[in-house]
Amino acid sequence: MRRFMLVGLVAAVPLAAITYIMATQAGGGRATLAVRDVAQAVFALAALVSSWVLARRSNRPTRSAWGLIGASAGIALLGEIGDLVYSVALGVPVPFPSTADIAFIVAIPVAIAGLLAFPAAANQFATGRRAALDVVMVVLSLAFISGALSLPQAYLFPESSFASYFRAAFPIADVAILAVIFVSVRRSLSTQGGRLVLVVCGLALNAFSDSAAAFVSATTTIPVLNSLLGSGTIYGYALIGLAPLWPERSAEEQEAGIATWPDLIPYFGLGAVAITAVLGVVAHLPMSSYVALPAAGLLAVLVVSQLLSHAEARALLSQSRLAEARMRERESMLNNVIDHAPQGVAAITLDRRIMNANPRLGSMLYAPLQTLVGATTDSFLPEPYVTRVFRSFSQAAESASETYESDCQVRRADGSQFWVHWSATPIRKADGSIDYFMATFEDVTAKREADETAVANLAQLEKLSRLKSEFISMVSHEFRTALVGIQGFSELMREQEMGATEIQALAGEVYNEAQRLNRMITEMLDFDRLEAGKMRLDLKPLDLNKLVRDTVARAAVSSPKHVLMADLEPGLPEALGDSDRLTQVLTNLLSNAIKYSPNGGEICAGTRLNGGSVEVAVKDHGSGIPQEFISRLFGRYERYEDKHAGKIIGTGLGLAITRQIVEMHGGRISVDSVVGSGSEFRFTVPLAFTVAAAVTRSA
Repeated sequence: MRRFMLVGLVAAVPLAAITYIMATQAGGGRATLAVRDVAQAVFALAALVSSWVLARRSNRPTRSAWGLIGASAGIALLGEIGDLVYSVALGVPVPFPSTADIAFIVAIPVAIAGLLAFPAAANQFATGRRAALDVVMVVLSLAFISGALSLPQAYLFPESSFASYFRAAFPIADVAILAVIFVSVRRSLSTQGGRLVLVVCGLALNAFSDSAAAFVSATTTIPVLNSLLGSGTIYGYALIGLAPLWPERSAEEQEAGIATWPDLIPYFGLGAVAITAVLGVVAHLPMSSYVALPAAGLLAVLVVSQLLSHAEARALLSQSRLAEARMRERESMLNNVIDHAPQGVAAITLDRRIMNANPRLGSMLYAPLQTLVGATTDSFLPEPYVTRVFRSFSQAAESASETYESDCQVRRADGSQFWVHWSATPIRKADGSIDYFMATFEDVTAKREADETAVANLAQLEKLSRLKSEFISMVSHEFRTALVGIQGFSELMREQEMGATEIQALAGEVYNEAQRLNRMITEMLDFDRLEAGKMRLDLKPLDLNKLVRDTVARAAVSSPKHVLMADLEPGLPEALGDSDRLTQVLTNLLSNAIKYSPNGGEICAGTRLNGGSVEVAVKDHGSGIPQEFISRLFGRYERYEDKHAGKIIGTGLGLAITRQIVEMHGGRISVDSVVGSGSEFRFTVPLAFTVAAAVTRSA
């Protein structure tokens, strides 16, 4: 804008000087005419240069529009140069039609093309028929005013028929350019703004000065007035030259809306027609055919315009009703979608009050909608938490996320809690401020529990994988140790001459190593069968006291430095069990007691009656087991390594097999242990008559 004001002030100085010369006729008529022709050429050149400079910087189709406006000014420039050759260089009167007259007629279509080349606004309200009627109304109004002012008569008194036809082109060109000015203002004002206003004002001034000069020359004999009006093209091209310097219209201004006043231009023309008609009546001007025909045409256009307005109004009313019906249908559909949505939906004000909610939210919170709507979120969401979330939107930058999502615990109306995934989206007003928040709630309690279970299972699988790897490494080591012993003892017996006693001793060692391999393989096979559910028990009534006594006797032979005792309750009823598997259980417990009592000591295996079961206990006075390891003791591949007991031989499957065999009998196994004092393992086996009574009741 500063550049426009500066150039405008600079241009105002020569324009003021030219106006003074035209008004005072300084230097005589010939000098005044020369000054006018030079000024018209200079300002036409300025319009040409500024328009083409802007055209080079613009994009299509604006580039084409400014190029044509500049070309129109260039054509006028050539005409003025031709007149200067006659009046200044040759010093002879300018003939009619002059080069400037010819250039004016040629420049008008080029200027019209330039105006129509400006890009139209995207949101035009008027229909094509309405726009065409408005153009016809403007043309007829101009024709009526021209006829009433006797402009045709002013042009149609030439010296020859050629001059008559040529002069007839001037009022036609003036009406055409003024009509196109109306069209371009209506089409492109919102996209071009002040630049278009300056261009159309310049072109309108050129057309007005031409018609006014012709009217004055035909009706008066005032040379000063004729000279001033004939110089109007100087000011017209000055405005066109200044137009490219006007600041470009921003995208926000282009989208701000459509001005309504351009739609009133046809009615401004009707107003001018009415004023002209009144003045004609007052001045007793005769009604000529140049006035009657446009007047009749205006009347017909007005009638058609009214009929078209009525038809468009009915069409708009029908479209409006259809749009309202569709809007109601859409609103009903959206309400149904929200009411039947699987998630809870609520509109929440800035002060955390619920404006509206769907039935799903009420069912999730165990609260009826009547009590939920109007209440605050404090009853089910923590107030500081919600306040912090809402404030984060008002303080967020424009590039920040417009939706908050998180998981949190929510309180129901009955006090219970559950997990939800909720989101909050601000609904903003036209000025950008937050009106309310749209929140959705999804019950994810089951999902979180499933995720937690999956995490726990994954951790268990990872643990099992680690234990399995350790088990494989340990078993491989144990197998290799046993095989090395067997190989070494066998080689000694083969390579060296030995007595029967020595061979018998080495054969005993080979046997012990083979037995150890057999036990490990048996444990692994048993565990695999237990895991696969293929192990079957041969349940029979049995005497547990005898089973314990025999097992203790066999174990005592294998460890002379331990004292194994049997503390048996006399007169125990028969238990129901698999003798071989229960012997395996007791043997494993006694073997562990021996392993974890490296310094010897007393190991006691006892029985006692415990309700409908017989409880078998194995107690040692060894190193004991830490409390933190007891929960893992009966797991797969678990084996407690006691630094005081030395290297413990085994697979880590014994207690896992023991537990499963006991549970297959319908019993339970447990352990009490104190580090440094020893451990006591207890397991139960149901009595035979207890099992029989249970089977009878179920039958």
